[in-house]
Amino acid sequence: MTLPLHCISDRKLDLFEFAKIVKDGRNISDADFVELMRRVVPLDTLKDTTPEESEWLFMAISWLHDYSLLLWEFHRIEVNGDLTHLGHPSIPGSSGPFIENILTRAGEADFRQLENFGVQSRQS
Repeated sequence: MTLPLHCISDRKLDLFEFAKIVKDGRNISDADFVELMRRVVPLDTLKDTTPEESEWLFMAISWLHDYSLLLWEFHRIEVNGDLTHLGHPSIPGSSGPFIENILTRAGEADFRQLENFGVQSRQS
């Protein structure tokens, strides 16, 4: 059972509890996704980390991403016997607001996303 947002807005969440609430993102707004993520991670202070600290954070999250992708793959094969669609790997994406990064954008970086977390649309 998922608690209504107003019941959890003032308490901390662990990452797994957060994932259970946001699920695939269909029933939660981008703004609510970010607000709930603030209960897991101090989003508003991350942009103030040192270059070294941001690298450590990236490495830790990359490990968690790799581990969770392997776990997803295990369950996907166990349930479906396959994890491809039309012969290509089919990997789930994020359930939150889209954040452009070095791998997904064309052109210059929009560092405003460090403050708006992808909730506000990019302005030209």
